[in-house]
Amino acid sequence: MINIVSYAAIAVCVIMYILINRSSYPVDAAVKYGALMPLRVKRGEYWRLLSAGFLHIQIWHLVMNMLSLYNLSSLELVFGHGLFAVILLASIIGGNLLSFLLEGNDTTVTLGISGGLYGLLAGYLVYLFKLGLLADPSVRFSLLRVLGINLLINFMPNVSRMGHAGGFLSGFVIAMFML
Repeated sequence: MINIVSYAAIAVCVIMYILINRSSYPVDAAVKYGALMPLRVKRGEYWRLLSAGFLHIQIWHLVMNMLSLYNLSSLELVFGHGLFAVILLASIIGGNLLSFLLEGNDTTVTLGISGGLYGLLAGYLVYLFKLGLLADPSVRFSLLRVLGINLLINFMPNVSRMGHAGGFLSGFVIAMFML
């Protein structure tokens, strides 16, 4: 079985990265293509809560997020295509919604698929818990290591902490009810 949702998301992110960076003004291009900008959302452009998740300006941001998505893509086989897509997309929206409500000002530009990745990570945590696998010390240590690394990422400059938190909470709630 192929991880069609994961690979499609990666393809869209890469294509959008190329389109954005063909411009002399990549931030303006990202806004044009749907980056989260609170002022635009307040004017009714709610689609930005989802579209921003597929946009990246810097190559390191794209590469790190695509590697993370690729590493989490095995969950697509565990959850199934539909649930994996629901968690990913709802977590992008949930992360961007919390970021919109609690971070930045009207002209702050936010983008990236990280909220969706944090949601998938939360889904994985719920999955391990429901199967009782967190009792295994090696599984617990591995999960704590991944969670620790992701916690440290939140202390990097220009990171949407609320975007990550909102994505994690969204993925957690969905996984609790659907797994």
